[in-house]
Amino acid sequence: MSEICETIIDDYLTGVLSRKDMEEGLTSIFHASQGSSAKTLSYLKQLYTQDKLNDDQFKNLSQTVSQISIHTTLNGNGGATDISYFNEDKTLHVTDLSDTEAKMDDMADQTVIIRTDTAMPASNQDLPAFTNKDEEISFDEDITEESHPTQVPPPKSAPKVKHENLGPGITLKNRFVLLERLGQGGMGVVFKAKDMLKVEAKDKDPYVAIKVLTDAFKKYSGSFIALQREASKAQRLAHPNIATVYDFDRDGDTVFMTMEYLQGKPLNRLIKELAQKPLKTDQALTIIEQLCHGLAYAHEKKLIHSDFKPGNCFLLNDGTVKLLDFGIARASTVAGEENEKTMFDPGKLSAVTPAYATPEMFAGMNPDPRDDIYGLACVAYQLLAGGKHPYNKVAAPKIKELGIKPKNIKGLDRRQQRTLLKALTVIREDRIPSVEKFLDGIRLKKSHSKKMLLGALFLVIIGAGVGYKPFLQLRAEQALFDKIEKIKSGDKALMIETIWGLDQVSEEEQRILSVGLRREIITFYRDRIKSVFRPKEGLYDYPQALSLLDQAKQHYPDSVALSTVEEQIKEEKDRLMASLISLFNRYVKAKKLIKTESGEDLTTVLPLLKRVDPKHYLLKDTKLSELYLSEAEKLLANSQFKPASEYIETGLKFFPDHPRLQSLNKQINAQSFR
Repeated sequence: MSEICETIIDDYLTGVLSRKDMEEGLTSIFHASQGSSAKTLSYLKQLYTQDKLNDDQFKNLSQTVSQISIHTTLNGNGGATDISYFNEDKTLHVTDLSDTEAKMDDMADQTVIIRTDTAMPASNQDLPAFTNKDEEISFDEDITEESHPTQVPPPKSAPKVKHENLGPGITLKNRFVLLERLGQGGMGVVFKAKDMLKVEAKDKDPYVAIKVLTDAFKKYSGSFIALQREASKAQRLAHPNIATVYDFDRDGDTVFMTMEYLQGKPLNRLIKELAQKPLKTDQALTIIEQLCHGLAYAHEKKLIHSDFKPGNCFLLNDGTVKLLDFGIARASTVAGEENEKTMFDPGKLSAVTPAYATPEMFAGMNPDPRDDIYGLACVAYQLLAGGKHPYNKVAAPKIKELGIKPKNIKGLDRRQQRTLLKALTVIREDRIPSVEKFLDGIRLKKSHSKKMLLGALFLVIIGAGVGYKPFLQLRAEQALFDKIEKIKSGDKALMIETIWGLDQVSEEEQRILSVGLRREIITFYRDRIKSVFRPKEGLYDYPQALSLLDQAKQHYPDSVALSTVEEQIKEEKDRLMASLISLFNRYVKAKKLIKTESGEDLTTVLPLLKRVDPKHYLLKDTKLSELYLSEAEKLLANSQFKPASEYIETGLKFFPDHPRLQSLNKQINAQSFR
């Protein structure tokens, strides 16, 4: 189909087709083929880079193709076709970039989609909720007909819930009550919500932030996976300067993730206020240093943010700065390193924020930590320069052409100026290679004498016994962070030792370990539960599974993942019990009370019932014990001692305290000695 689209474009450019014929032809192809629109845009870009299209032709044709794509998506294909942009996003091409601040100011701070790739699946429904078992926490094994000799029809799936006009007052998963809308990004809307589970537990802070996919982004075929990947990546980042993401979930047609609720303001709002009230240099550098720490940690974990901008940085009321929104974060690779393959690549969106994106990001090149450093440097410049953008928000592809250079900032020394300029260069190879080097060059250098004075003062404090306890606490906390890193690096023995010893450490140590190892601990308990209760593989210890689940929920009562595990094992238990009870009734009716060669008898069912539910009423049913007794007595009346003995012995296995069965057993044993 893409070849036909290329032919239509070529025929239009050579005059063989009129514009109307060209548009009708593309509309027809886009209706028939889901990926043709994106391929057509790629072909136009190819023609443009080969100088076969001028600026006006490229801009005009790209807009036409995008408009046809949206029209066919929304009206013709039921939302299944790939689309190049959404109602709330504007497609941005390099030729659309203006060198005037007035035009760029409106869209330079907004993330926009400049391309969607064609390799995405056509529908969310074709995809599993979790596709990478090394990343995601799931408990998706179901009892099937093949997993057990029973044949129980699966329960009917619950009807999908649709949340019309999602907003304050709506409750998700019968748990999260949306209170107010906090903001909106390219992928989702963020709400403040009250977690009713925390309310029930009398938590002093029951509030969370919930990110829900926008209606526009839902139309993108990979939207479900995009949000799940954001949650997954953010959950791997346990750092004081990165917002904590709790879980990922869905309620009917609403896909969402839960995050910590932050109180303060995003840096884009702070930067707008700087024109009237600039920050002092040391204040700005304090914020910048925290941004560097969070970003350096993400890079250490081989995650590149790919959309670093003021709106994705948050200043809390206590002065802490946190990075958020890893929605289009991408994994970095080095030469020779095998890249992790998943079913979703955020790079295929080619989403950029013009004022903070590098030329390489506009070109769709592979991600690089230096792309984040450019965005970081732009934000740092604004904080230090009273809110002014180093390039007046002109997008990077136009900067070199226009010859714009950032002005020096008052209050910075030469070393700091040089560092900032090097981080702001639009040529990737000339840019500072790491966040650590940027921070080292931009932070204030303490003089040698000042270091000596602080060192001497510290020794005096230690010698006097003042502040010694905080110092020891600091060392203890550092030891905990070192332990967390070792566990995250794969030290399983240390992880097991740490988890089983959580109840023996102080509350503060528990808090640090629980936050830092949230994902690892939940995964540990998930795997332990699966190791004792997985009916599909002959594991039936449901009481032990519940015990492990209770232990996990003591540490994470707010975990959606654990709530999901709980729901699923209960569902599996209910299905298994329904099957066992059905077999029980069938075998009792047929009087299949003792062991048979086929195994279709009560001696198979009753032990399983006892494993799954030791207190189940059928295990105490006197009618069953009387049935064993009556069958044994009939056989004894006919002097059939051996078969009667089988009924008695089997009955005593399940009802060891039954007096009549005990008495008959003694009689038979006495008879055998005669």
